[in-house]
Amino acid sequence: MGSFAVLPLGDLVELLARRRMSGTLTCERGTIRKTLHLDQGDAVAAASNDPREFLGQLLINFGHLTEDQLSKAFQTQEETKVRLGKVLTMVGLVPVETIREVLAIKIRETLLDAFLWDAGLFSFDDGPPPAVDETDARVPLADIAREAEFRATAWGAFRAQFPAGGATLEIDEAKVPPGQDPTTVDGRLVALARDGKTIDEIGLALHATDFHLYQRLYALARQGVVRAAPPSDAAVAAADAVPADLLERARGLLADGRADDAELVAARAVELAPASGAARALLAEAERLLADRLRGELLATTRTPRLRVPAAELARMRLSSADKYLLSRCDGRRSVLDLSRIAPLRELDVLKSIRRFAESELVELC
Repeated sequence: MGSFAVLPLGDLVELLARRRMSGTLTCERGTIRKTLHLDQGDAVAAASNDPREFLGQLLINFGHLTEDQLSKAFQTQEETKVRLGKVLTMVGLVPVETIREVLAIKIRETLLDAFLWDAGLFSFDDGPPPAVDETDARVPLADIAREAEFRATAWGAFRAQFPAGGATLEIDEAKVPPGQDPTTVDGRLVALARDGKTIDEIGLALHATDFHLYQRLYALARQGVVRAAPPSDAAVAAADAVPADLLERARGLLADGRADDAELVAARAVELAPASGAARALLAEAERLLADRLRGELLATTRTPRLRVPAAELARMRLSSADKYLLSRCDGRRSVLDLSRIAPLRELDVLKSIRRFAESELVELC
């Protein structure tokens, strides 16, 4: 185990691939945790607490599932205790070959995203890899390392065109391909851009990982179809805080039973000092306590959020990308549990948002 500041991830992956290692590689930064299971230098499974890298989200992004189908599949999974990929093949929603292909993408995306981290921790346990079945994928670590080198160059080009996720996009309608299929990723992306969605909002709506989103944006920009709109004059100043003081405040809030406030303070401490074990431990404890409380409030019984304000009024409000996404799904049909499963967001973030919407009377919980 160690720090990426001492052993960069690229060097670590090269070492594991060259020695054809078997075991479990875990990478952590702040509250993000990624796990890769290896067998003889090949990655055979991956897990992440970043919702954009969940199998269901990737299947939606690539057009293999709808949100409603994913929600029903989760219900079947809950009843059968069978893995999601297996459930989807059992009920005939997604072919085995497609599950295997998307799981290979999931493995790649889980590790490739960590190559972008400027700090983090890793550990490697050389225990046996998990059992596999016909839906599982196998990706050589050496291939992922080569892909990471390509992506490092690609991200430079992407950011030169689209430096901020909060930017909206301008469309050159004359360059949009005639008869573009509105159901394709590019078709949906262009339609969302026409609606004035920001890049971050488009990513949420498409259930897309950052790389796949910016890859399509860059391709469309090269065709002259889209470009980033000029930034507004508004700027948000970062608050100046000392991590040690924040940690003391977070501990005091936890001792007082104020998990909500402790989570906010601890998150700021992690943002300022991402390698701080104390800050990450405090944030994890605050999030655990807050999640337990919110599950009791919102998931113990079936609660279904329904909008209390007209959609046109929502459009005039200053809302985050995540808030707009969730509010658009508060249609009185999906329960809070459904939303927590289909949203490309952490369960805790969904529950926090739903509670905030209810308190501000944006939604009612039926």
